[in-house]
Amino acid sequence: MDAHEKFNLKKLLEIDVPQERIERLRDVVYFDRGDISQEVKDFLLKEQIRFVNIQYARFLAGTHFTPADVDGILEGSIDIHAHGGSEPFDRICLEDELLQDYTRAKMRAIVIKTWYTPSASRNALLMKQLKAWAATENLEPVTLIGGITLNNSVGGLNPNAVERCLKFPGFKYIWLPMVDSYHHRKLVYDDQTGAGLHILDSSGKVLPELKEIFRIAADHDLIVASGHYPYAETAVAFEEALKIGVKRLEVVHPAHIHSKTTIAQMKEYAKEGVKLMLSGLGTLCFPLHETGPIYAAQMIEEVGADHFVYGSDFGQIHNPTHIIGTRWMIQMLLAYGVTKDDLVKIFKTNPAKHLDLE
Repeated sequence: MDAHEKFNLKKLLEIDVPQERIERLRDVVYFDRGDISQEVKDFLLKEQIRFVNIQYARFLAGTHFTPADVDGILEGSIDIHAHGGSEPFDRICLEDELLQDYTRAKMRAIVIKTWYTPSASRNALLMKQLKAWAATENLEPVTLIGGITLNNSVGGLNPNAVERCLKFPGFKYIWLPMVDSYHHRKLVYDDQTGAGLHILDSSGKVLPELKEIFRIAADHDLIVASGHYPYAETAVAFEEALKIGVKRLEVVHPAHIHSKTTIAQMKEYAKEGVKLMLSGLGTLCFPLHETGPIYAAQMIEEVGADHFVYGSDFGQIHNPTHIIGTRWMIQMLLAYGVTKDDLVKIFKTNPAKHLDLE
């Protein structure tokens, strides 16, 4: 067997592509874009060689899992970040359809996140409908959890909005601002005005209203999840949250451009007990963040499976449904060398502890 046919992701990632090999392939591999320099072309060519080697190694190494293995991991799993249709824009399905899909798959729990109104405000109605439907199907309904996203529509960093959600059943999450964050506006919309929500003041200190929200989270054992801010700011906010007494912290999609966290920074979070969301969307769908499933497997390998929780982040009209995407996520991670034991941690054990479901 050729050396490149033996699949070991860590060793394959360490293989160097010498310059002379790149030069030999310059006249073989072409790029349609004519506005990039030779240095950029060489870099892209090097990356293509590396990832083609990894893909073919995976193909030739043989299949070491079955559809039954995928089903076994899916059953009892938890999705801590899913988007339903209760938004002022198109989604692939409404929440009732999503809950039925996850119930049929015998998943344990789902956290629904909405952008502009508290997702927890719909929990009672959704669970009433789901329980009635599940009884007719002789199924155990998936557990529904929700929260509030601190965008402008709820007053931004608004402690009163958080307090008003406390009596909603299944209220567990506080997400820091995302699309209304100044950082999101700057990166995604190229808004250079500085407009948008901040979590730190001009001297780099956590804003008083956010401290008050952290106190509410600490008093009621809620999860505080990051928003669309750089690591340097989120890390400061989380340090303050820990001082105030917040026990459950989470970094959402750490590989996304608007919340980018390096593997070294993920390790720093892990030391503090902060959970890291492993995103189905960021791993599998356009636009891929970093290098898709290869990078996801690398994150798990280097940081450790104990520190990750799975969140599909699906719901977009151009992507697979949540249940199809979640099965695909499990299959791809198995294919790229993540062990079944580690996936049980990421999809079941860790999120159950994170959500205090045990």
